[in-house]
Amino acid sequence: MRHKISLLLFLAACLRVAVAQVESLPPPVVNGNSFEIISNSRYSSHSGFSSALSDTVLSNVLWAMSRVPSLDGSYREFYVATPSNVYLYDPANHVMNVHVAGDRRYRSYSAFEVGIAVERNEEAGLAVQAGLLAGDAFWSRGSGAVASCPMAFAANYANSHWSPNYTINMVDVFGRMSVSGLSDSCVAISSDSTLPRPVTDRADTFEVLLSWLEQDSAFDPAQLPFADVSQLLWAGYGVTPHMPTGKRGLTVPSAVANYYLTRKIYLVRDVGVDRYHNRLPPDTDMATSDHRLEAVTSGDRRDSLRAACPRLPATAPVYIVVCVGDAADDWTMLEPGFVGFQYLMQAHALGLRGRLTAPIAPDERAAIMAALGLPETDRPAIVFAVGEPAAAIVEPRRPENEWLQVARTKEGVRLNVRLAEPGTAKLVVYDLAGRPVRSWGSVRLPAGVHNFEWDGSGDNGTSLPSGPYFGRLYLARMQPSVLTARIDLAR
Repeated sequence: MRHKISLLLFLAACLRVAVAQVESLPPPVVNGNSFEIISNSRYSSHSGFSSALSDTVLSNVLWAMSRVPSLDGSYREFYVATPSNVYLYDPANHVMNVHVAGDRRYRSYSAFEVGIAVERNEEAGLAVQAGLLAGDAFWSRGSGAVASCPMAFAANYANSHWSPNYTINMVDVFGRMSVSGLSDSCVAISSDSTLPRPVTDRADTFEVLLSWLEQDSAFDPAQLPFADVSQLLWAGYGVTPHMPTGKRGLTVPSAVANYYLTRKIYLVRDVGVDRYHNRLPPDTDMATSDHRLEAVTSGDRRDSLRAACPRLPATAPVYIVVCVGDAADDWTMLEPGFVGFQYLMQAHALGLRGRLTAPIAPDERAAIMAALGLPETDRPAIVFAVGEPAAAIVEPRRPENEWLQVARTKEGVRLNVRLAEPGTAKLVVYDLAGRPVRSWGSVRLPAGVHNFEWDGSGDNGTSLPSGPYFGRLYLARMQPSVLTARIDLAR
C-alpha cells in the first residue's frame, strides 16, 4: 500500500512538472487599426524599454508571426525569451512550452524577445515584419506604449544562449516605451506625377486581414487599376513620416537604416518594366521622400519573365521583382521578406490575390535579369505576382441583396443569411487564427432568409472562449460565392 501511495505521489509530482512546462496564452485580440496606418506609422526603437507589457501583446505577436505563409522550408520554429524562461511556441495550440529554464533575454529591460528559425532569411523577414506590425497595432493616434526592434545582436545571443534546435535568423525585441503613435500623414508624394498618392489609412483591420491571409496562383489577366499598383509599391517600400537617425523611414525596417533595396524594386506590366523610387533623384539622400517610376525597358516583358522563371503564376497581370545587391548577406536578404509580407497584406486589403516566389535559384536569377534588362548589381530575390482573383475558382461579386448577419440571443448567436437565389450552403465558424471550430453540413437552401443557431460550442461540444470569430457561408451554385461576417462571442 505504501508503495502504491509513493507511486501516486511520484506520478502527481510528474504531472505538476509537466503542467508547469506549458504556459497558456490569452486569445489574440482585434485592435481595430488598419494595415495601412500601422505601416505608415511604424518605426524601430532600440533601447529605453521597460518589461511591462501584457500577455495579450505577446499573444498577438506570436499569432501574427505564425500566420505568415511558408516558403516551403523543412522547418519553422518560434522561440520566446521572457524574464522567466525561454519557450518554444506551439502555433497549433497557441501555447508556449518551456525550452530552457531561466531568464536568458538579450536585453534585461525587454518585456519579451521572439526569435524565428527558418531555412531562408526571406521567410524570416515575413515573420519579423508581421510581429512588428502586430505590436504596433496596439498604438492609438498620437500615442503608444509597445516598442520593438529586430536586433541581429539579439539573434547572435539567442543562438548561443537559447539552445535552439535550428539556427535563429532574427530576434524581435519588445518592451514598453512611450512612442508617437499612429499617423496617417502622407509624405509619399510623387515628384514627377508618375504615381498617384497612396492611401495611408483605410477601413480594413490588421488582425482580420492577417487571419485570412493566404497565397494564390490563379489570376484574372485583366490589368489592375493604377491606383492599386501605386498602393502596392508604397506598402512594400514606401516612405513614411518617421525620421530615424535623420533618414526618412519606410514602411519596413532596415539594418542600421541602410535601405538595401533602394533602386532595386521593379514593376513589370504590359507596357514595360519600371524601377520604383522612394527618394528624390539621384536617390542618394536618404532624408528625402519620393514616390515615382522610372522607365527601364518598353514593351511587354511578362512572357520573357515567365520563361525565365517557370514557377511564376502564368496569368498574373503584374509582377514586382525585388532585387538585392548581395544575395549572400543575411541582413540584406531579410528585407525582401519584410517587403513580401507588405505586398501580400496590401493585396489582400485591396481585394486582390498575390503570390511570392522565393527563393530564386542562381540560374533563374540570371535569366530574369536578362529577360528584364536589369543591371548586374540587381539580383532578384523575390518575385511577387498580383492580380484580380480568377473568376473560375473564387467568388464573383455577389448580389447586393445577399448577406450574412449576426444577432445575439440568450443562448449564443444567430447567423441570418439572405440568398438571392437557391444554392447548396455550408456554414463554417473560424477562430481568429483561421482554424475551423464549428461547422454545419452542406444543405440545399432556397432563395430567402435562413437562420443558423450557434450556442458558442465547438464541433466537439466544448464551450469556446469569448472573443472574435468569423462565420463564412460557402454557396455552391452556377456562380459560387462566399458570405462572411464577424462574430463577437460573449459569455
